[in-house]
Amino acid sequence: MKILKSLTFTALFVGISLPVAADGHKARERAEIIIPDGWEEIYEDWKFAPALKIDNRIYVSGVVAAPQDGDLMAGYRRAWQTIEATLAKAGASLDDIVEMTTFHTNLSEHLTGFSEVKDEFIKAPYPSWTGIGISELAVPTGIVEIKVIAHVK
Repeated sequence: MKILKSLTFTALFVGISLPVAADGHKARERAEIIIPDGWEEIYEDWKFAPALKIDNRIYVSGVVAAPQDGDLMAGYRRAWQTIEATLAKAGASLDDIVEMTTFHTNLSEHLTGFSEVKDEFIKAPYPSWTGIGISELAVPTGIVEIKVIAHVK
């Protein structure tokens, strides 16, 4: 923190400017907010974008997978279908995903089934993937949350 303060002071004193977003605007001001059909209330009520598209990248907020009538696999499929629809709304597809981060409430118990369903949607060449075990999600019935970044031309 001390170095950052010193750098900022030096920049101001010498009269140089520190890097800012292109066009002098902050990144979210330049971003296209992606709201899939039916998610308008979620955007307004929860105050977060389901996805943002900026500089040829699409940042998809975490999508929670919860069992559908007790069926974990159906819950995983529904989450991937939601991600697919969100990317489509942004002009992309699952093939454009370059990074995935998944958060699992019971990583060792659910990873095999999750991976089987993931493989139905994600094909080679595979994106980078980080799987993290956690204690809980914001949605009480959720067992996995999937966050992705996609890149488009």
